[in-house]
Amino acid sequence: MKRHFTAISISLAWALAEGAWAATDTLAQVPAGFEALVEGQVEQLELQLLNRNLGLHPVMVRPGRVEFQQPGRIAALLVEAGASASAQELTSLLSQPLPSNSQLACSYGLTSEASCGYLETEALAVILDEAGARLQVLLRKDWLPASDASALRLHTPSEAQNALVHRQNINIAQSDSYRALGASGLGALGLGEDSHLGFTWNYQANQSKRGSNSQLEFNNAYYRQDFDREHYAQAGRMDMSNLSSAEGGNFNFSLLPLGRIDGARVGTTLAYLNREVVGQGTPVSLILTQRARVDAFRGTELLSTSYLDAGVQNVDTRTFPNGSYPVTLRVIENGQVTRTETVPFSRTDSNGLGDDTVQWFLQGGRTAEHSLYEQDPAAVAQTGLRVPLLDNLALTSGITWLDTAFYNESRLDWAGTLGASSWSLSAAILEGNDGASGNSQQFTFNHGLSWNLYRYSLRSPSCEHSRRTYQQSGCNESLTASASMPLAGGTVSGGYSYNRYAQVNPSYYWNALPGEPDLTNTLTTATWARTLQLGFSRGHSLGQYHLIHRVGAFRNESGSRPTEHGLYLSLSLSHSERSTAGGFRHRSVGLDARREQHASDSVRASLAQTNAWDSEQGRNEVSTGLGYDDLGRWDAELAGRVERNWGETSLAVSQRGGDRQHSRPGLSGNHSSSLALGREGFFWGPGQGGTGPGAAVGIVAAPMENANGAAAKVSGGYGAPTSIGFGEKRLIPVNGFQTSQTRISDADASRQNLSSVNVGNGSRDWFLQPGKLAVQHIESSISYTYVGRLVDAQGQPLAQAAILNAAMMETAEDGSFVVDLNKHPQPLFALDLNGVHACAVQSATARSSLRRVGTLTCQSTTLDALPKDLRNPDRLERWTARRSAALSPDKRNQP
Repeated sequence: MKRHFTAISISLAWALAEGAWAATDTLAQVPAGFEALVEGQVEQLELQLLNRNLGLHPVMVRPGRVEFQQPGRIAALLVEAGASASAQELTSLLSQPLPSNSQLACSYGLTSEASCGYLETEALAVILDEAGARLQVLLRKDWLPASDASALRLHTPSEAQNALVHRQNINIAQSDSYRALGASGLGALGLGEDSHLGFTWNYQANQSKRGSNSQLEFNNAYYRQDFDREHYAQAGRMDMSNLSSAEGGNFNFSLLPLGRIDGARVGTTLAYLNREVVGQGTPVSLILTQRARVDAFRGTELLSTSYLDAGVQNVDTRTFPNGSYPVTLRVIENGQVTRTETVPFSRTDSNGLGDDTVQWFLQGGRTAEHSLYEQDPAAVAQTGLRVPLLDNLALTSGITWLDTAFYNESRLDWAGTLGASSWSLSAAILEGNDGASGNSQQFTFNHGLSWNLYRYSLRSPSCEHSRRTYQQSGCNESLTASASMPLAGGTVSGGYSYNRYAQVNPSYYWNALPGEPDLTNTLTTATWARTLQLGFSRGHSLGQYHLIHRVGAFRNESGSRPTEHGLYLSLSLSHSERSTAGGFRHRSVGLDARREQHASDSVRASLAQTNAWDSEQGRNEVSTGLGYDDLGRWDAELAGRVERNWGETSLAVSQRGGDRQHSRPGLSGNHSSSLALGREGFFWGPGQGGTGPGAAVGIVAAPMENANGAAAKVSGGYGAPTSIGFGEKRLIPVNGFQTSQTRISDADASRQNLSSVNVGNGSRDWFLQPGKLAVQHIESSISYTYVGRLVDAQGQPLAQAAILNAAMMETAEDGSFVVDLNKHPQPLFALDLNGVHACAVQSATARSSLRRVGTLTCQSTTLDALPKDLRNPDRLERWTARRSAALSPDKRNQP
């Protein structure tokens, strides 16, 4: 506010002066008291180039012109921002006084003015926004930085350095019948300008009544080299996840056997393509008749654990690895595992169509699935080709050779929009010379009415023969369909799912989940399940409360359990409010009622409460829940979650009772974090989001002596905004080969100070390769507001005295003052016509950034007692002369 007022005051004072006196370069013709405004004052202005913020910098502001106090530093920042001129050329231009062009500023958001914010220049010009305390720099067109927004291929910024970047994740789950621990990591080590080592690992430990097992695996460990930002080569251990992402061309094979190999791969890449499309995966949905915990597994690997409400629900798959594989869902209701479903999943980084170029890959080596198969590793070769046919229509075909076996999958992908409608359609077919066959179809449509259909069918010769091979995927048939539409102010939805599969013995294959009953005694035993549900939900606002009711009917059939069908009703009343601590508080009360055939009528009531709040350190959340039914069965849950600069951790414990079965507490939890090690040391940070090889942005705040509190607010990546202190580091993990943005802004007012970011503030877009760490340095200043009163040794007020510690701000007639300082003054120096005074500040009553120092007694001193940074005789003499001239003759002669 002070900077804004000063800039406006300068212009206003100059206009008034011109109206009464002719403007000259001499102070004699300037109105008394306005001399300082004519001479100008150094202001901290926000510097901008195009839409990029270059931080706060000292600028001498005079009527009609500005002068940079640090031209060399500004020139370096302009070059770093992409200006093509040399630093020497820019320094020479910035060292001269420049017209302020204030009349062209887009003040107060008046951006509709034709001439606002723009000026043609032959070299360099500025536009001073006096109201916003901003200074816009304009360069001639051939000096302006090139925009990556319109570039077909993206580039890594020059400040990116090679580093080790690693993201780790831990999941735990426990129920009555099993315990599972899953830990995984994904890392990249940059080795050159366009090369890196990539690796992924996972550790699984499972325990049940049938036994226990544990396993540590490296799914990927390879070296990759990129060429011309369109081709790549890599060698080592590889699974198909890279092929399913933009790194390998987005090949969305769902049927073709593409397992893990030890070998080499070459092909085209879409990693550098400037794209905005986010990867879509096949929906992983299931039907729930009440709130339940759902654990998702890939084989024995625990991918996620979450709580979902009743209805047709989709599992959050954002952190699932890319690729095509079956996902097994375990449903835990009231603390018990009630059923298990296996559904196919496929995911790529894009819509499967890529750009309008032909994509291909070729790989060969030996199979690396030793733990799953009896035979020795076999030689394998695979290739794939995707050809764009029309806009948003592509044909993809892939081939696998394994010993004497030969397989081909061909698929069509089509996506489009028309008005407010959008759709996607894909179809694939698989044929093998050993009798293997399969097909899949997916269709989605959205236009108020939302449709989703996914069908998957695969038959392998191993279903009828007692042999297991690299291409073994079982015999599976799956159909998932769902639809929803608005109706009567609410939403009506329906869902249907059918799964049938014949699999090899679970103890030998990925369906072997510890704790599950042995579904097969031979290699050809089959199982099936069918679920149907129809429901209606609607929300109502009741003042500050929100009521949601759900009603529906369901039917569940399977080959191993009796058929059940019935009705359910769910009511939920919730209330959210902002708290004085800066976060929010959420409370909810729920009532569930369900009636089933072949069982006693059951009425269940549940009560839940969630409290969440934010702080400078991160986010905190605690939730509790209690449920009870009319059969005397009960369950309770306590959960908590914290988000910090070192990662995110959540933990939930549950207990049930009231039935005849023995019960032990249920447990689920997760921790995720990331780290980076580069030339500028070690960084530790959060771990949300991202499934590809990692990169990161490191934020380093410059230290400041005796500074407390936050230096800046940092946001970016997948985490929530957080604060960074003076001399601290923060890590923002991002996905390699994906665009991301970081933003540095002034910290929120803390109990210690008000901080302003001088260097490095604003938004910054990044495109980083895996194994790259970009370090952004920021510098901040702090401000304390001191309020008090100055008196001399006789107790008389020091009226209209200049406070030298605060840019010559003057006291009032009674000696009172309000000044902003960047450190505690020892002492406070003041200047009046009687000389220099030293005012000792013994203590201050602090409230936020406000310091009340009371009445200070000042003692006369000499210029020699002033600190070096305040000892400017010319400035003191000019102030004394102006002050003396402003006084009337009778006051001037007073002591």
